[in-house]
Amino acid sequence: MKKPVLIITLAVLPLVVQADEPFHAESFHRQKCTGCHDTSVYTRSNRRVNSLPRLESQVRMCDANLGIKLFDDDLHALVDYLDKNYYKFDK
Repeated sequence: MKKPVLIITLAVLPLVVQADEPFHAESFHRQKCTGCHDTSVYTRSNRRVNSLPRLESQVRMCDANLGIKLFDDDLHALVDYLDKNYYKFDK
């Protein structure tokens, strides 16, 4: 009886530890986003993203394409990071 409980506990433990780690938009961006493109896509004159809602839409599309499934809070943190450091949209 103790072995199944131990096995289940050990199997679930990494999920609990992972859930407690805070999301860092800058490091996520460096590790995931720049694996597909460099930062010039944010600042080029013919960029596709021209508003904050469009930026969120684009980040959601990238998230879906990569199969990452970011939590909404983390996705919004990433959008805020990109806006603050690259897009600088009026609010």
